[in-house]
Amino acid sequence: MATHDGEGNRLPLMNRSFISFTYGGRAIEDFGLISVTDGDSIKRDLYGKVNNNVTSYKSIDGQFFWDSHLENNSLTLRLATDGITEH
Repeated sequence: MATHDGEGNRLPLMNRSFISFTYGGRAIEDFGLISVTDGDSIKRDLYGKVNNNVTSYKSIDGQFFWDSHLENNSLTLRLATDGITEH
């Protein structure tokens, strides 16, 4: 009911954007699932962690900066269902 209207039609993405996503080309509500959070918002990093490649020397102040590398970002989702049956 959170993702469909009373006639079984899927609600616009605007109305289900934080509780639904697609997996393998199908919406998760097709499997009887929705995404849930522990509060009022999603808490996660916007970007992956940045690792700077620097060299430090005891004989001079500061560091030499060479480059940066971005690690992959991750997203952990909790899914819930109310459609559990014994079959």
